[in-house]
Amino acid sequence: MNKNKLNKEVLTKILKEKNEYGCSDIGNGKVVVIDMSSPNIAKPFGIGHLRSTIIGDAIRNLYVFLGYKVVRINYLGDWGTQFGKLIFAYKKWGDKKQLVKNPIKYLLKLYVKSNKEEYENDGREWFKELENGNKEALSLWKQFRILSLSEFKKIYKILNVKFESYHGEAFYNDKLDDVVNLLQKKKLLIESEGALIV
Repeated sequence: MNKNKLNKEVLTKILKEKNEYGCSDIGNGKVVVIDMSSPNIAKPFGIGHLRSTIIGDAIRNLYVFLGYKVVRINYLGDWGTQFGKLIFAYKKWGDKKQLVKNPIKYLLKLYVKSNKEEYENDGREWFKELENGNKEALSLWKQFRILSLSEFKKIYKILNVKFESYHGEAFYNDKLDDVVNLLQKKKLLIESEGALIV
């Protein structure tokens, strides 16, 4: 290989194409989905979330440069027993002013306070209420989600990162019955501690 000739050809091409160097239409008509960031609602944005956000957005930029349509998904941790615990804690010790003033810090404080064995059943009961569509539980959960997402978006704005989807775990809640029915038909479920598991 003639390195001098290769260097000259590559550098000439870079100087000619400038910011378009390496660009192609190889991805035209194709879609790439990137799952990135995915923080848990009501908890601080961690270094792992920051890392996957930056890496995911860098990968997105490369794909866009190659002509792909990119869908960035922020699959939020926004469902589960921890929200039953949060609802219980907020109802027991909650303060609206503190919640609005610093949502993540305050919700984390409530979660830590309620995450004791003595409150385990209370958390499970409130999550069951949430799953069953209890209006009060849903209203509090939505409020926690909106306030948390608002805080996260401040970080995304600094990073200049956007998402095409903020659907989290809760988005799939009304789609689970079909999955459970399919698993039952295939005899893949067993009962454990009152729950059906795979």
